[in-house]
Amino acid sequence: MNRRNKWLLGAGLPLVAGLSIGWVTLRGGKSDVAYTAEPTRRQDLQESVTANGEIQARTKVNVGSTITAEIREIHVKDGQWVKAGDLLVSLDQERLRQDLVRAELSLGTARQDLKNAQATYEKQAKTFKRREDLHGQGIVSSEEFQQEKLNLETAFTQLERAKVGVQQAEAALAQAKDTLSKTVIRASMSGQVTGLKAEKGETAIAGQTNIAGAVLMVISDLSEMMAEIKVGELDVVKLRIGQPAEVTVDAIPGRVFQGRVISVASGTDRPTGNSYGTTQETQSYKVRIQLAGNKGELDSLRPGMSSRIAVLTAERKNTLSVPLAAIQERETKAGGLGLMTGSRSVVFVAKDGKAEERSLKTGLSTRRAAEVLEGLKEGEQVITGPSKALPSLTNGMAIKLEKSAK
Repeated sequence: MNRRNKWLLGAGLPLVAGLSIGWVTLRGGKSDVAYTAEPTRRQDLQESVTANGEIQARTKVNVGSTITAEIREIHVKDGQWVKAGDLLVSLDQERLRQDLVRAELSLGTARQDLKNAQATYEKQAKTFKRREDLHGQGIVSSEEFQQEKLNLETAFTQLERAKVGVQQAEAALAQAKDTLSKTVIRASMSGQVTGLKAEKGETAIAGQTNIAGAVLMVISDLSEMMAEIKVGELDVVKLRIGQPAEVTVDAIPGRVFQGRVISVASGTDRPTGNSYGTTQETQSYKVRIQLAGNKGELDSLRPGMSSRIAVLTAERKNTLSVPLAAIQERETKAGGLGLMTGSRSVVFVAKDGKAEERSLKTGLSTRRAAEVLEGLKEGEQVITGPSKALPSLTNGMAIKLEKSAK
C-alpha cells in the first residue's frame, strides 16, 4: 500500500465512524453524549430592556442667533445660572444700524412722494371738475374732456403707487429695527449654562443647528433630570410610558436612581430615504426616562454623563418557567401561501431514557428563563445541554443523562 492510499484510509476511518454514530443516533440508538437536564419550576420573572445612555436635563434650549454677525461680547460663563430675560450675547450692530438709517431715509422719501402725489391728484380733480362743467355747457370739446379724464386717472394711479411705496418703506423699517434688536440675545428660560460653545470675535451663524457656530450655548433646567437612551426595533415595541426603570451613572458608582419612562419615539432617528436593495441599517428609537429624587440627590448629576438604564417591561409572579438554554428554534412554514419560512419553539423532555419533543408557547423571557404558556408541566425534566449536542436531538432518541442531573 503506497503512502497516498494509507493517508486516504487514515482520513476516511474517522469520517465513517462519525457517520455511523450519527446514523445510530438518527435511528433512535443511544448516544454517548451525556446530557444535562433541569426541571421546570415556578418562579418570579421580570423582563427588562437595558441600554447605555446619557443624562440630560428634561428641559433645555439651544441658544442661537437668527442673524449672521460677529460676536462682540459674551456676558455669561459656562456653568453660570441665569434668569429668563438676562443678557447673554451681544452681536455686531454697525452694519445693521446703517441699514436702519437707510430704511428711515427711504420711508421719509416715500412719504414725501405720497404727499406730492396727493397734491397732484387733488389739483387734477379740481381741473377735471371745471372741464366737466364746461363740457356740459358745450364750451370744451369732447377731446379735451377725455384728455382731462385720462390725466385724472393717471394722477390717481400715481397716488395709489405712492401709498404702496410708503407701506413697503414702513415694512422695511420695521424689519431693520427687528433685525437690529436680534443683535442682543437674551435668555428665554431660567437655568444653568451647561454648554458654552462660542467665543468673542467668532461669527454667529443664523439658523441651522447642525453647523459650527449655530449653537452659541445651551441653557438647562437642572431641577428635572432624565436619562436618554436609544433602543433597537425589537425592544421598542416592549416599552410604554409609565414603565419603571433603574439608572446607574458611571461617575457615581454604587448609586441607583429610580425613574419612569416619559416618552417613546414613534419614529426612527435614521434619515428618510429608500433603502430597498441596500444593506439594512439597524433602527434605533429614542426613549426618555424621568429620574426621581429630591434636589439634593439630583444635584450630583450633570448633562452628558454616561449611564446604564434598565426598564422593567413586564413582570410575572409565581409563573411556570423553563430554562432558556433548553429552548430551540426549529424551521417551519409560516402559513398562507407557504412561501415564507418561520420558526417554532421546541424543547426536549427527558422521559424514560428518551428525548420527547414538545412544541412550546412562551411568554416573557429573561436572560436565563422563559415563561411557559403551553407545552410543559411543572417538574418535567427538560434537556439543557450540552449546547452543541442539542440540535442533534430528535423525538424518541435514546439519551444518557449526567449522574448529577435529576
